[in-house]
Amino acid sequence: MTATTVLVAVALVACAAGGPGEDGDTPTKVDFEAILDEAFSGLQEVRREVVRDEAAWVRLWAQIHENVAPQPPLPPVAFSRDMLIAVAAGTRPTGGFDIKIQSVALRGANLEVAVHETCPAPGDRVTLGQTQPVEVVRLARLPQAPTFRETRSPSCR
Repeated sequence: MTATTVLVAVALVACAAGGPGEDGDTPTKVDFEAILDEAFSGLQEVRREVVRDEAAWVRLWAQIHENVAPQPPLPPVAFSRDMLIAVAAGTRPTGGFDIKIQSVALRGANLEVAVHETCPAPGDRVTLGQTQPVEVVRLARLPQAPTFRETRSPSCR
């Protein structure tokens, strides 16, 4: 075999194996935009949800704003090209709690959503009423079901 033949054979094997990001090792960042970030909501339970249609969005919006009258207008979403991901922390005993989607990435055929919960540190000044933190983000419509990766701040015990 000549050196050129060996190089072509190696290149063909590498192409058949897939390039960077196709093997699941290298994540591809997915852009997203927060459309709702609130400390008080009607979502009393921990929740991770993907919304792919208008009916589900109307239902979720009503649940989030269950204790608000009148409810704020529903943000429009073009579900033909976009989808939503909602994360809720459930009922917390005081203020100072928060939940955020830190990143969304494709890793091979998997959609990974990194969620981070923040809790007040001892001695922090917080409101004394219960809170129900929630965040909803919009991103390009993808067919994958997400896997949620959860982290918490050190003050969350």
